[in-house]
Amino acid sequence: MDGLSPRERLLLAAIELELRQSGERLASRLNEFNERAEREGPDRFADHVSRAEVAAVAAMVLILTGIMTLVIVTCGK
Repeated sequence: MDGLSPRERLLLAAIELELRQSGERLASRLNEFNERAEREGPDRFADHVSRAEVAAVAAMVLILTGIMTLVIVTCGK
């Protein structure tokens, strides 16, 4: 910690003190989070998208690609 300024050392000391005081509460919350993650599985944050939504996005990509291709071709002449 030789490269730290006095202000940085003070901030780190404050963070360390807060972590020591809230350590049990933090550990409890992390355990709850991990247990919930195990129950719900990796898809807990995934949005469920319908086939119609996927098709709409694909169609928009194709339309925009076509428009941009036309713009590039016509500007090149």
